[in-house]
Amino acid sequence: MLEDNEIVEMYFMRDQQAIVRTDEKYGKLCRTISVRIVSDSRDAEECVSDTYMHAWNSIPPQRPQSLAAFLGRIVRNLSLDCYRRKNAKKRSCECVSLDELSECVPDPREQSSGDPELSRAVNEFLEKLPREQRIYFMRRYFMGEPLNEIAERYGISAKNLGVTMHRLRERLKKHLVASGVYDERGVRA
Repeated sequence: MLEDNEIVEMYFMRDQQAIVRTDEKYGKLCRTISVRIVSDSRDAEECVSDTYMHAWNSIPPQRPQSLAAFLGRIVRNLSLDCYRRKNAKKRSCECVSLDELSECVPDPREQSSGDPELSRAVNEFLEKLPREQRIYFMRRYFMGEPLNEIAERYGISAKNLGVTMHRLRERLKKHLVASGVYDERGVRA
């Protein structure tokens, strides 16, 4: 399997095999993220295809340091957009994991829509977390994994993980206030 930098070079050379190689290496990851958000394999497949088109149109000029993170962000945003379109008329809730984040981010969709100040603050928060907690956070709020799956994967109880996630959300809220992104009432600063 090719290394990420080799795949990125294929995009720069406009070699259409870049998409094939991307799918071989990251297709399962992209599909998993998308299905967890849209809950429909056909919609997920469309989001993954759109992800590859977006990557094709973005590389060049962008040169992602982490192709997995780059693709993950794209497929997540496209999947959230798809979910919102499909559920707008139903007035249903966002994904459960985004509902949880509303405790510390009044509109969690801002984080996925490219708000640079919020993204910077969240990234700073994540960098300060111990590796294990960062993984839990990313699996829950970036990949949309259910708590019970994360708990099972890492051999902890779902109850303990739930407590950990609650504490992480509280810490994130404090960090966002300290960073000047939100005030104490959760209003954009």
